[in-house]
Amino acid sequence: MNSAFPLQALSRPLAPPERESLHSALEGLLLWQRDLRKWPEIAAVPDATPIVSLYAKGALCGCAGVSDGTPQERLARAFVQALGDGRFGGLDRETRHELRAQVSYVKAVTPVEPRRAAQMLEVGSHGIAVASRGRPVTLLPDVARDHSLDAEGMLATLERKGNNTRAEWPADGLYLFETDSVLARPDADPDLISDPIEAAAAWLARRVDAEGRVTFGMNARTGEQHQLSPMFHGRCAILVRALLSQRNARGAAVRARRHLQTELMRALAGQTVEQWPEDPSLVAGTLALGALAGIELSDALQAYARRPEILSVPWHAAQVVAALGKHAPSELWAACQRNLEAEPWAPWTALAAHARDDAETLARATAALIASIPEHGPHVGGVGPGTVPELARTAATVEALMLVDSAEARAACSRARAFLLRHQLNGARYAPTRDPASVHGAFPQTPVHDYLQIDVTGHALLALSATSA
Repeated sequence: MNSAFPLQALSRPLAPPERESLHSALEGLLLWQRDLRKWPEIAAVPDATPIVSLYAKGALCGCAGVSDGTPQERLARAFVQALGDGRFGGLDRETRHELRAQVSYVKAVTPVEPRRAAQMLEVGSHGIAVASRGRPVTLLPDVARDHSLDAEGMLATLERKGNNTRAEWPADGLYLFETDSVLARPDADPDLISDPIEAAAAWLARRVDAEGRVTFGMNARTGEQHQLSPMFHGRCAILVRALLSQRNARGAAVRARRHLQTELMRALAGQTVEQWPEDPSLVAGTLALGALAGIELSDALQAYARRPEILSVPWHAAQVVAALGKHAPSELWAACQRNLEAEPWAPWTALAAHARDDAETLARATAALIASIPEHGPHVGGVGPGTVPELARTAATVEALMLVDSAEARAACSRARAFLLRHQLNGARYAPTRDPASVHGAFPQTPVHDYLQIDVTGHALLALSATSA
């Protein structure tokens, strides 16, 4: 290689003693930077290039990497340089007291041709570096998550940071890499649930208050919670179904279902219900999801199933058929079947076919679902539609494929579940958040969009806890 990789990479993954030493060193540096009184002793750390990232108030506020000096000197210098990183406006006293520090070391370095970089870069997992003949430029994997960037966005950011274009990058000097990271906070880490399914259920249960009211979503970085959402009541029904699948979460599920049932009955009686949809297809989808969550809505659902507006919205039509099964109007089911030609990715149509015992349509629908879960390339196991897969789409695909007992379906589900688990938030390792427990167990929208919604985590929980046909 004519253009060497600009950082010294790890020769092997970090061992537990190294992680403990790094965590202790970062804790000491965080205490030191508050009042500059006691410089910490830094024990043995890896002989590689440390990149220190500082977070506060949900955002990156400093980042630096140092390759000169002993391993201990590199870590200390990188921390001090990150403190003085002027790109983020500086640090006031309040910010210093809540600062979190993450040190990352590069591993698994892979050279890549510039023309193939966009196709090979897995945003959220891969960093990227260019060893140009001028100043080498590096972007950590976290950059994609911090700024919600797809592969093209990462490459464009690399261009701006290096002040050169892709055409100027050396053909033999572009690299993808992964990182091994350690995070430290100013306060002791809380005890967090280790089992991913239990952690997801606990996160969902915390969205339900004592009266059964549900909070729709939250900003994972700031902790700000939000109530408004399209199809709010339908999303609440997904939460109910997911919690009902878990023995330890049934109390929250029952409270949420009782409150949801009251709201649905009030809306059907013509009373004003906040966030109730006006579009008949959205109402039909909401009622179908409520019925699937165990609320008795057969008469109302039958009435909406016969409205002509539903025929033109196959997604919600299939939800209605999935809830009504063989009692659904035949013309509604025919509309769902016809739509498979135009939109073959249709998990609700697969669920509806199962409810109607329609083996032929189920086979057609599930073949497309299996094909939608990639076996190779970036984001193995994640379902599109774009270059960055969505966790809700991935989970919904698994929910439908669990109806099929075939080797291909099981393999596809395994890939998709592995993708989901790779991106579940672990509060102990998620640097931007102020409160680790508030995000622990939740699933973000995508690998680079970390807003948290009840329906995304609900679908993921159902996909992870389901059993095969």
